[in-house]
Amino acid sequence: MYTIINKRRMSVTLCRYGGIIQSVLAPDRNGALGEVVLGLDREEDYHGDSAYLGATIGRYANRIGGAAFELNGKTYPLTKNEGGSCLHGGNGLHKRYWDMRETENGAILSIESPDGDEGFPGKLRVSLEVTLTDENELVLDYAAEADADTVLSLTNHSYFNLACRGDVLGHELRLDADAYLPTDERLIPTGEIRPVEGTKYDFRKRRPIGEGFYDTCFALNPGGGVKAEVYEPSSGRGLRVYTDMPAVQLYCSAWLGGARGRGGRTYKPYEGLCLETQHYPDAPNKPSFPSAVLKAGEAYRHRTVYQFFAE
Repeated sequence: MYTIINKRRMSVTLCRYGGIIQSVLAPDRNGALGEVVLGLDREEDYHGDSAYLGATIGRYANRIGGAAFELNGKTYPLTKNEGGSCLHGGNGLHKRYWDMRETENGAILSIESPDGDEGFPGKLRVSLEVTLTDENELVLDYAAEADADTVLSLTNHSYFNLACRGDVLGHELRLDADAYLPTDERLIPTGEIRPVEGTKYDFRKRRPIGEGFYDTCFALNPGGGVKAEVYEPSSGRGLRVYTDMPAVQLYCSAWLGGARGRGGRTYKPYEGLCLETQHYPDAPNKPSFPSAVLKAGEAYRHRTVYQFFAE
């Protein structure tokens, strides 16, 4: 593991296995540091983790229905690891060792995925540059290139809890999203992009999450600025998310119960919330969704910034 510390004493610890963000210590309104992501104590503890705690996800974040897709007239069957679906790329990049090179204020992680890995076409090279700025910004810069046409959607699966204890249902959330993606009983998008107006999915104004049954993809509004903001009133900690990806998956860990945690404890449902910036789930099977195809030799790049603040 490798720990980055900035001038404000905030720190981020990375793990080569799974490209995992193992720890984030961020200050509250009084300057006291607290652990704001769920995680495990040792690298080897992650080998049996099935909750994707802090992991870098690939080749395809979220779900691909039927564990298959068609590209250039050919069907590619994928690993089925959630019923009949492929979730988070199957036994993907979160179950591999990455190379890691330290930088002045972060690290660069890199990995190669062979042609046919979990069923995905093309040999793929991925790099993730992680930077911790003195403005308490955790910057994730993803880059990739494949030698054949493929589909790709990379993300990070950190579970945030800005109170450092209890559940996240009292966290206040705002999303820059006028629409969300309805799903079927398997959590596969139906293909509809539905307005949030008048639904429980309307987080356009910051409000308490209130319930934990969210495993929902939101279609982010185009343009720059803050795409998600979370605030925890008791500690004063907040988190702003900036991204150039078209969607964010809100997951409030309803199915986390029983997962191992730090210090030998067991995590309970709703102890963390994920804000997974990504392409639309099942986009390879939904022509109406923005394309997630990466052409051979083209550069895949995207940036997500988690900016921590206190007030």
